[in-house]
Amino acid sequence: MKRKLVCFCEHEFESEVPDSVDLSEQPQARQAILEGEFQTIQCPGCGKALKPEFPVLVREPGWSVFFVPELDRVAFYRGKLSYPVGEVDRVAIGYDELVEKLRIREAGLDDRVVEVLKYYLLQKVLEHYEGEAEVRLLFTGLEPAGLVFHAHGLRDKEVGVMRVSRQMADKAAGQLEGKLREEPFSQFLSTPYVSINKLATENPE
Repeated sequence: MKRKLVCFCEHEFESEVPDSVDLSEQPQARQAILEGEFQTIQCPGCGKALKPEFPVLVREPGWSVFFVPELDRVAFYRGKLSYPVGEVDRVAIGYDELVEKLRIREAGLDDRVVEVLKYYLLQKVLEHYEGEAEVRLLFTGLEPAGLVFHAHGLRDKEVGVMRVSRQMADKAAGQLEGKLREEPFSQFLSTPYVSINKLATENPE
């Protein structure tokens, strides 16, 4: 699909941006997403690398995730997106969430369990947090001892690192079925948008 872009140098141009990516046919796209290079477009005027966000369906056999740009978050909550999402397994809003969904899948984890763990971690963090910035947690990978999360927003320009043991993750997985029917978990575990970030933007004005 042709997209119109305007560079910081004020050069206007069009670029072909796919609205669907099959990771089984384009394995390089997976790496590009994880490395932050996905949808990077070079300005033909000044050569600067631009990183716009456009909606795109990312899929592979047996799984699909629809990427919604961060700027469209509120429109998604209100059900007023200007484009269809379609029938998908998951929705990711913002580039960080898209990367996180791929990392969770590569780790062989259930993203619903990951979001439950993030909920408990966030409650613990907020007990002592006195700042005003929104705190967000992102799953970043596995270590032999367990799961690793990065906390954004605790301190300016700093990222906190938090870890959850395999034992705790397994316990959360065993309790998942009950959590699906329990508040507030049922609010952010419902598909296709499975994310604790739902709780941070309830009833947006």
